[in-house]
Amino acid sequence: MGDMQINNIQMPQLKNLQPVKDKKIEKDFKFTLLGKIEEGELQDKLTSMIEEISKQGNKIAEHMDIRDMKQYRMMISEFMNEVVSHSHEFSRENFLDKRGRHRVYGIIKQVNKNVDELAQELLKDEKNHISILEKVDEIKGLILDIVT
Repeated sequence: MGDMQINNIQMPQLKNLQPVKDKKIEKDFKFTLLGKIEEGELQDKLTSMIEEISKQGNKIAEHMDIRDMKQYRMMISEFMNEVVSHSHEFSRENFLDKRGRHRVYGIIKQVNKNVDELAQELLKDEKNHISILEKVDEIKGLILDIVT
């Protein structure tokens, strides 16, 4: 095997280069566009999760069966994880209350409390249908409050 030699390497001629400024604008635009696409996908995903949670909540309200509760709790938990893991994508106003506290975390605590109360109501021998309906509605309202 002989040594391979490479001669006459031609550098491509760099003509008509756009100023860097234009490239930066283009890059920012692409980044913003990508952000909007991802934001749209996240919004779609959250909306679809909310619809599923609502269906499951209606199932609970209709049948008042504790077995439906496990699935409901799991769906809410997945939704909350999705929200928290993408919290940086939510607007600051949406995420913080007027005093700068984490509004969403407050709502999550409230949702957890309501889910626990709903489970307790479903475990009772004498189930209060109105109370169950109210809890399901309240949970749905709080969940919607997170994303609006």
